[in-house]
Amino acid sequence: MATAFKIKTREGAVEKIKEHAEKGEIRELEGFGEKSEKDILEAVGQFKMTKNEKERVLYSKAEETVERIYDYMKEADALSHIEAAGSFRRKNATIGDLDIPVATTDPDKTIKHFLKFPEIAEILVKGDKKCSAVLKNDLQVDLRVSTPEAYGAMLQYFTGSKQHNILLRNFALSKNMSLSEYGIKKGNDIYEFADEPSFYKFLGLPYIEPELRNGSNEIEAAIENKLPDLIELKDIKGEVHTHTTDSDGISTLEEMVEAAIALGYEYLGISDHAPSVTSRGFKEVSDIIKKKRAAINKINEKQNFIKVFFGYEVNILADATLGLPDEVLSELDYVVASIHTSFNQDREQITDRLLAAIENPYVNIIGHPSGRLLNQRDPVDPAWDKVFLAARDNNKILEINSQPDRLDLTDDLVKEAISWKVKMVISSDAHATDQFSFMKYGIYNARRGWAEKKNIINSLNFSDFVKEAGIRLK
Repeated sequence: MATAFKIKTREGAVEKIKEHAEKGEIRELEGFGEKSEKDILEAVGQFKMTKNEKERVLYSKAEETVERIYDYMKEADALSHIEAAGSFRRKNATIGDLDIPVATTDPDKTIKHFLKFPEIAEILVKGDKKCSAVLKNDLQVDLRVSTPEAYGAMLQYFTGSKQHNILLRNFALSKNMSLSEYGIKKGNDIYEFADEPSFYKFLGLPYIEPELRNGSNEIEAAIENKLPDLIELKDIKGEVHTHTTDSDGISTLEEMVEAAIALGYEYLGISDHAPSVTSRGFKEVSDIIKKKRAAINKINEKQNFIKVFFGYEVNILADATLGLPDEVLSELDYVVASIHTSFNQDREQITDRLLAAIENPYVNIIGHPSGRLLNQRDPVDPAWDKVFLAARDNNKILEINSQPDRLDLTDDLVKEAISWKVKMVISSDAHATDQFSFMKYGIYNARRGWAEKKNIINSLNFSDFVKEAGIRLK
């Protein structure tokens, strides 16, 4: 076929084959026929549905698409409920396709309305209870319809994860029940559920938050009534990893403080990237610090809404030293130490760098500890047990960085840190006032790691935070 149609490379081959099939040209080839051509078209469609030739997208980007779909679908008269399920609802760091179950009294009308969504590039499937389309941004959306009375079961089923549903199904079987996207079968009866809490309650389980449904030990924890009381955005009282125009931020110190006050924060830490003593000299760096200290003191003196801390984000260098000497670090209220270079070092070297920073008496927080950048750079892999042990024993804090392309610590490491009784802080790492909103992504990541309010140090009020974080107020 490739020879006949002069397809010489894999790039775009699937689309070219599809074009020839749609023109009825494949059936004319020797050894092929109308049925073969039809089978090829179906196979191409399935290939696009399962592969779609794209990488996973950041949660924040998928969220923008979901919000536009929600706004558009509000115009569908027969629609009563809509919620994106799958990895999106479980708040994964990256998203593949979007599964969106909807509750409607008129499936045909609802599906027709969705298929007119202006961002659709190609319709893959159109059926009575499901339709699939690829959007112009390459995200595939699968819309599935349910009656309002059975929506809870469908939402649960398509939220997943696959492993969670397997564990839940096995639990149901132990109680002589079986599960499906339509409800719960017990004996000869099928029970429908309009919402998820009633679905789980029928099984004799407390509600399991979507972020916990990863197929680990959540069913066991639910049975034993040991599910965590997950951290929420409203629990956050302040944060201490932010940047201003004094380094690589785009909002001024005053603008960042005003934004934090508007959020109701009790405290805000300004941690611009530290100036280099090597390139600037000790005297110039000392002058910069004095000027910044004076600016922060002035803000603290003229208002009582919020307390502003003065810190720096200091590089953990390749040789395991810090980017500023201790005599400079001692002048700060606190220090965030982060790895920004030499990610390709071996495990022992990376571990030594993190341990050296943790053991420094002036370091309070290790910023974005794994250094990952989603879809760009893999995380480093130190001996995490040594890192957690050192953090706990030295009373240091590990960061959950909320930048959408970081989300670091990762959710699995959050859960492990909790088991080691390590303190954590959730930071927006905001470089502008509108980036304070990134805090929610860190919250999602923390929740996926089973974090409760007690595990997150910036859920504490001002006085307790200062004590627990080791802030050195000047």
